[in-house]
Amino acid sequence: MKLSTKILLFNFELKFFVAYIVVNFADLFLTSDQKDEIQAMWTDWGTPFDAYTDPNTHNTITVTAMNDLYIANRSAVDGVKQQIKSNPSITLTALDYANLYIPKPKTTRSRIPAVGYAPVVSCISNSHLLPVFFVADPNHPAKRGKPKDVAAIGVKICYAGVGATPSADDYRIQQSEGRTEFEWPCPSDKVGKVLWVICFYLSPTGEAGPDSNPESITII
Repeated sequence: MKLSTKILLFNFELKFFVAYIVVNFADLFLTSDQKDEIQAMWTDWGTPFDAYTDPNTHNTITVTAMNDLYIANRSAVDGVKQQIKSNPSITLTALDYANLYIPKPKTTRSRIPAVGYAPVVSCISNSHLLPVFFVADPNHPAKRGKPKDVAAIGVKICYAGVGATPSADDYRIQQSEGRTEFEWPCPSDKVGKVLWVICFYLSPTGEAGPDSNPESITII
């Protein structure tokens, strides 16, 4: 049974995020309707998550349902976080940062340039709707960690039909990854499509290095 680490971790994030919103939604300038919608996410999460994590019911059907629900809820939660972060009337406290899973802003630093070379991306596993990628340092291909002065891995993706080669404009930048090995939960409507992935190194101050060559994998 292969479970997504991203989905497992999001289960705990969603639990505490929702509980905190329900109590503090007014202080966070969220409406009552928004609070109810967020609370419903946790209510609707439990049964599919239980089926997904139960070895007796973990199958392509429950994986498909869980991936679709995770992707929808991940997007909704990130949207609420962005709404809260961008509201100038809100001064986030330490409890807000912790319970909303919002990273604290880092102290302003002088610009740190990105490394001048691109990583090498490969797909190291491809189970149902859950490909796993490894981003290797071309200078030290066996090393699992990030190179010096690399804070994160930038990711661009594109879904395309079999036999099609996407252009640079077809790719969309995604949330960066903190580790060189990462999963990519895919929505169920992408089965049979080809997922193309480009990665690049990000410096501690967000400077982006060169793009990798694209890696492609057919979603099963």
